[in-house]
Amino acid sequence: MADLFGMTGKIARVDLTSGTVTVIEPPEEVYRKFLGGSALGVYYLFKEGIVSPDVDPLGPDNMLQFLIGPITGAGPNARSVTVTKSAYNFISIATSGGQAAAELKFAGWDGIQIVGKASKPVYIAVIDDVVEIRDASHVWGKGVEEVELILKKEVLAETESREAMMRDADLTPEWAALRPVKRKGLGEKRLASVWSIGPGGENQVWYANVITEGARAHGRYGPGAIMGSKNLKAVVIRGTKGHKLADKAKFLELVNAIHASEKNDYFWRSYGTAGIGARSAYVEDAYPIRNWQWCAWADPQVKAIEGAFMDTASFVHKQACPNCLLKCLTTVEITSEDPLMDGTITDMPDWEAMGMVGGNLGYFEMPGKTPSDPFTGTHIDQAENLAKLQFTTALHDNYGLDFIDGGALLALLMELRQRELITPEDLDGIDLKWGDVHAVDEMLKKIVYRQGIGDVLARGTWETAKYFAEKKGNPEIMNYSMTAHRYGQPAHDVRSPADKNAMEYVTVRRPSEHTGGGGAGFKQGDWAAAIAGQNNKCATDSMVSCSFPGGHFAGKTVDLIKAATGWTDFTEEDLFNIGAREYALCRLFDIHTQGLTDPKEQWDKLVPHRWFYDPLPTGPQKGAVAYEGNPDKLFNEALPAYWKERGWTEDKGIPTLETLKALGIDDIAGEIAKQHL
Repeated sequence: MADLFGMTGKIARVDLTSGTVTVIEPPEEVYRKFLGGSALGVYYLFKEGIVSPDVDPLGPDNMLQFLIGPITGAGPNARSVTVTKSAYNFISIATSGGQAAAELKFAGWDGIQIVGKASKPVYIAVIDDVVEIRDASHVWGKGVEEVELILKKEVLAETESREAMMRDADLTPEWAALRPVKRKGLGEKRLASVWSIGPGGENQVWYANVITEGARAHGRYGPGAIMGSKNLKAVVIRGTKGHKLADKAKFLELVNAIHASEKNDYFWRSYGTAGIGARSAYVEDAYPIRNWQWCAWADPQVKAIEGAFMDTASFVHKQACPNCLLKCLTTVEITSEDPLMDGTITDMPDWEAMGMVGGNLGYFEMPGKTPSDPFTGTHIDQAENLAKLQFTTALHDNYGLDFIDGGALLALLMELRQRELITPEDLDGIDLKWGDVHAVDEMLKKIVYRQGIGDVLARGTWETAKYFAEKKGNPEIMNYSMTAHRYGQPAHDVRSPADKNAMEYVTVRRPSEHTGGGGAGFKQGDWAAAIAGQNNKCATDSMVSCSFPGGHFAGKTVDLIKAATGWTDFTEEDLFNIGAREYALCRLFDIHTQGLTDPKEQWDKLVPHRWFYDPLPTGPQKGAVAYEGNPDKLFNEALPAYWKERGWTEDKGIPTLETLKALGIDDIAGEIAKQHL
């Protein structure tokens, strides 16, 4: 293979059943078509046959991939992405921040693909070119924070553990007296990065995450469950080889320009996504409250817990991903009168947690009051409410669970209790009511360890609603499942015209994707603009970089790729087509692996009943519903027009053979498309 720049040209294929490691070398043509990250991962799901309905998501034949892109390493705002078939049997693409992404590039790899199943708990250790499968029995059952601390000590590069960093001849007696014990020179460092699962992943809770640095997560669609099904506790990486760039000077010039722009970004540098709350509640009317029954409170002075309040009450230390100046994650220490929560160290939390396990679980109201009532408490009461939110976030992180679907699940159960559609006996005696953090703590333990009703709840929100609807003989229960395509809706609503458009959630490549791009295009009915935004987001996830600083990358993305790879003929159209390929493949994946014969009815229409039939009760958008309460307009007019613009069939949304050929993916997807056209 010719020398590659940006990429290393190597992916480690680890077979846990046989205990072997092989090297996959993607041709340059494949990199040009898919770049890396999410698009490359979806390509391999087709190439390796994981798209087949016969591949059990929780069986040994499924493949879990950790992937990065050509600018990951020396580039700004690095992320990693996992790509697999989810336990729900649809596509799983989940991105995460943290140092691990850059560490993998510095070790000389563009990704790790894991197949098979180990006979006992193991972890994968990567030190540059050496990839080993090691025993993990000593960390099995532990939370992600403890696991990371332990495993970072066990994976050391040569420069971190050598015996002497100075010659004896260089030392005066005075210096010798100060020399560290065991002749370790400057001492053993702990520079490895860890992707790990908690007990939730070990026990194959369907919405389990893969976590790094305690709180950064590959956090949607359950890659942690797939990892647990393989008896894989962690992947630990230490790299020392650097990042080979085609035009280092140009690349660093672009990085410096991005950094200069990021320095002026007050919003992100101050509070990260924790600064969204007030706008969401009092401008957008889109803050999830009590399972989306409300989206704004009566009292704007105290109800929307914001970054500024969190900062005063609990912020300790800001953190950043490699080469990022936004520092959107903050460590916090919880101070509470409740010994359950007091002294807990966790993260800020971000907006999705603020909404999904904060307002959505009724943590911000006074006891006995509703969100429509004025707040009668003090700032101390607000701090206690914040503590509940932060503690519930910490539980999800340490157990390794997605708090988006997790919050949707708990809120579903609370509303079913509120409406007396289920009883405490249905929940093993737990009376799960709004704002009760102790009941949430108790219920999460049941879910994580799949005890009693927890074994049902571990399958997520939609499956839980289906279970209770069948058990109670009451199909109305499905109306309270706030899920799109069988996965929890994130903390952005579609009823308010000031927030999301319903078509975004219906058309994105992965269920309920809130960062899918194309927002303005959807609101204007401009399908070409919407598709361009979606394709650009796929390109971002294939580079792989963060979408939050996207504005700071404006006009620089293609040049970054050129400088990294040396592809001087690479264009905006090439970037667009990477996203078009990924969207076509994701659509076919979900249709084929689930065996859908009528995708519109069986898949596209699986969205919350509340969107169309429960008008917003308060706030600036009072009375609003999605698509004016007319789902036919969405599914029978807008959706076919969008499909046509993509070059898919207007009746089922199947990419046509002509479209697949134009995108150069008919070789891996053509036969599958023929089965569904």
